[in-house]
Amino acid sequence: MGDNLKRYYKIFCACLVFVFISVILQVKVKAADTIIKNAKSGIAIEMETGTVLYEYESDKKLYPASTTKVMTLKLIFDAIKQGKLSMDQVLTTSAHAASMGGSQIYLAPNEQMKVSDLLKAVVIASANDAAVVLAEAIAGTEENFVKMMNAEAQRLKLKYTNFVNATGLHELRHYTTAADLATIAKELLFYYEEEVIKLTSTYEDYLRKDTPKPFWLVNTNKLIKGNSGIDGLKTGWTTQAGYCLVATKKVDGMRVISVVMGAETVDKRSEDTLALLNYAFANYERRILAKKGTIIDTGENILLKPSTYKIVLATDITKVVKKNEEIGKVEYKVELDYIDGNRKDNIGRLQVFIDNVKYQDYQLDFENEVSKGNFWDLLRTIIKSIL
Repeated sequence: MGDNLKRYYKIFCACLVFVFISVILQVKVKAADTIIKNAKSGIAIEMETGTVLYEYESDKKLYPASTTKVMTLKLIFDAIKQGKLSMDQVLTTSAHAASMGGSQIYLAPNEQMKVSDLLKAVVIASANDAAVVLAEAIAGTEENFVKMMNAEAQRLKLKYTNFVNATGLHELRHYTTAADLATIAKELLFYYEEEVIKLTSTYEDYLRKDTPKPFWLVNTNKLIKGNSGIDGLKTGWTTQAGYCLVATKKVDGMRVISVVMGAETVDKRSEDTLALLNYAFANYERRILAKKGTIIDTGENILLKPSTYKIVLATDITKVVKKNEEIGKVEYKVELDYIDGNRKDNIGRLQVFIDNVKYQDYQLDFENEVSKGNFWDLLRTIIKSIL
């Protein structure tokens, strides 16, 4: 009986040692692999391709607070591009817009302000009242603007996003994820990088300069001040959401977007953001497979002017890979639309395959302007071909 007890005791001790070692190993692995140490979720992606460089609980539904305004800004810049708004246009503040709480520039009902100044207020100071003035100018009401936000979320195939307002003020049914926010930020910067970064990299500015009550704008993103290289994008905080930040930085042509949600303090939010960005740039690089303007094909059509033309890449073909990693075998397939001179650009696609797997499609344009030829152009072309 004594021998059996000793044997069981040895087995029990061995099991304890095994469990202890397993726990230690798990802790070490977690410490080595986890970049996000404070926030509830986070992600880092490359802007051009959307390549995920790091993620932690990135599909977890959370309250976004004012990082909501990344979508608001996307729709505002869309409206400016479409001619629905102009930077010099003067808008009038509604009673509803003036009633917004939280971060604001204290717009009074019927107060007027240019779109350019309202944009500054939204981007730099996260002003809720300014955001609603712009939303109402685009859609008539904030409610209609929110419908546009959700429609855009559906178009982008966002997994777990629903907007209830244009500001990010807390609502139970107003939520998103780090991954979805990164996708929205990617869209915003892909189309409007220069315009957006000019605003988001501004640390301070003034509104109502020529009035007795000038308003000092100070950027809520303190990371843009200093040597971090961060030049955007949008902060957020509510009691329910915690501290959130969509940040971005560009190094050697590669722009990385990071998202941190649900940190307990500003410092912890900053710590996770810097860790994400440092990890991304230390481990990944952007490689150009073909440059914008590369001639992909040539063509001839006597109904066009000129009758011969070149087809080129509209953008660089890039891929983000781990440093020292081989890309693989790259192959291309050209798909052209019917060319009749009605379109100046986007006349086809270049399909890119890597190791026989579809990578992405890239837009093709004419190298120079091509238009429909008239009767005399056609006649001259025919005479030249005869001679």
